[in-house]
Amino acid sequence: MDRNTVIGFSLIFLILIGYYWYTAPTPEQQAAFDKQRDSIAQVEAAKANPVKSATAATSVSKASISTDTALVKSLGGFASQLSGKADVIQLRSKQLSVDVRTKGGNMGRVMLNGHKRSDSSALELLSNIDAYNEWFFELYTANGPLKSSDFYWNVVKQSPSSVTMRLGDTSRYIDQTYTLDADGYTVKHAMAFKGIDELIKSRTSGIKIFWRAQLHKQERDMKWETQNTTVVYKMVGEDADKLDVASPDAEELKNNLEWVGFKQQYFSAIMVADSTFSSDAKISWKESKEPGKIKDLQAEVYLDFDRQSYKEYGFSYYFGPNQYYTMQEAKVGKANAGLERVIPLGWGLFGWVNRYVVIPVFHALDGVIGSMGIIILLLTIIIKTALLPLVYKSYISTAKMRILKPELDVIKEKHGNDIQKMQQDNMALYRKAGVSPMSGCVPVLLQMPILFAMFQFFPNAFELRQKAFLWATDLSQYDGPMLGFNIPFYGDHVSFFTILMTVSTLIYTHFNNQLSGVTGQMKYIGYFMPVIFLGVLNDYAAGLTWYYFVSNMITFGQQWVIRRTVDDTKLHAQIAENRKKPVTKSKFQQRMEEAMKVSQQRAAAQKKK
Repeated sequence: MDRNTVIGFSLIFLILIGYYWYTAPTPEQQAAFDKQRDSIAQVEAAKANPVKSATAATSVSKASISTDTALVKSLGGFASQLSGKADVIQLRSKQLSVDVRTKGGNMGRVMLNGHKRSDSSALELLSNIDAYNEWFFELYTANGPLKSSDFYWNVVKQSPSSVTMRLGDTSRYIDQTYTLDADGYTVKHAMAFKGIDELIKSRTSGIKIFWRAQLHKQERDMKWETQNTTVVYKMVGEDADKLDVASPDAEELKNNLEWVGFKQQYFSAIMVADSTFSSDAKISWKESKEPGKIKDLQAEVYLDFDRQSYKEYGFSYYFGPNQYYTMQEAKVGKANAGLERVIPLGWGLFGWVNRYVVIPVFHALDGVIGSMGIIILLLTIIIKTALLPLVYKSYISTAKMRILKPELDVIKEKHGNDIQKMQQDNMALYRKAGVSPMSGCVPVLLQMPILFAMFQFFPNAFELRQKAFLWATDLSQYDGPMLGFNIPFYGDHVSFFTILMTVSTLIYTHFNNQLSGVTGQMKYIGYFMPVIFLGVLNDYAAGLTWYYFVSNMITFGQQWVIRRTVDDTKLHAQIAENRKKPVTKSKFQQRMEEAMKVSQQRAAAQKKK
């Protein structure tokens, strides 16, 4: 591994360390993780006593509306629905099972039929318990707020995939209709208001919608799921955004809002308005204190209320996986809602590489091959084949620098500590030999977009979730057993793919050091970096470290083939031939020499002083 290659990988290493530091949990978060792990036992105990749990879960609080007689009187026929029987209407499609509650007229439990939690239980995205899943809208009358959750809604129309509920009678009413798409993860929600303009205060600016959810742990690793759970949103004309994931956060959105949702590591619940929400939405999250829950997320949004005798509003809800094409093709709101932008694929160029190169190739392979481990293998072969010209160019540069190393050592010995003169003579030698000192570093840096794209893609690839390969039972999680104790900077478990990746990297470094003849500190830096990666990547998805291991093995093969085909004698002859040619300076070389001269003149002036 020559100096330029080490510099390139050192830059990559520093960025990876910075990313690891940025995403590492704070002491407060770590304490929360430990507390949540301890609470899992409480959840399991509750499962063991379903009768007691069901009794606690179905307890219905008294109507929260005020007993103010003026308000009750102003509600007219609505007041009769302040009491009633709390029923649950079950809607079902191929992908979703949704409970619609007559008490409050809202959606309760949302189940994803084709998916399981890490403990093999049914995947419940939203709960039927009000404390864990609360949704209501408010209208303001002259005597106080009309809150949808205070009422018992009457079912007026029902089918296996749709239900319409009414508050009021034929002359004045509010209708809510929930409809599940036959195929997909979308729920349509329509609201119709008739004669309500007579109740509403004239100065009221809108309809308030409040949504709160405490999301349940779905995955094995609490750390990554907690760090990937937050409130996501999209403003009109802007890209998707999110609240900070590291510490409790809140924000008031001044511009018009297109959609808002609650995102976990691999699943999301998102509400999209057909005609956008109005301004001044409020979103926030805080740590949940409930057993088995991750975070407590809230959104308060508004709809402009038109004072008409009849008015309709429409929403779409996406309850499904954070899968790129599934979210992109979801039938929600307007076209190109951009739900897929909640998946963290990396910023700038790295995200572009994932969206337009890695994901399409991965998706194409997924359509014909059943094993995710084999798909990663083939994806790696495709990527490494595409990068082969850069690998070849880097090898040739390394070989040329190795040939020139004896002369570079002579220059170094000649000038001793005079770095400026040594650099001048080195540049002169490079020009005569026709060798660019940057030609080895540039190919490594050009590979960085792919490297970091993979670093973002695999930990967030839903396709890897619960997919087994070799000894790994879930490629989206680390693949080894728990140790029962914690090793500083390493963790409390072993990831076998990470160990394979580290060992292969050390072997690769050893052979490259022999090839390049690097010595001194640069030699040991090459061995130090893989050991650091062993600790950094131990928590990451097995799919990522499997990719890095396969990438190393393919690189070994490429290096072997290149060594067998490149003749060092011919390189010697080429360098000797270059020495005979007239030396031409590039603009870059001219600027470098001018900068060196200016630096020398300044140094000489300082000595005179």
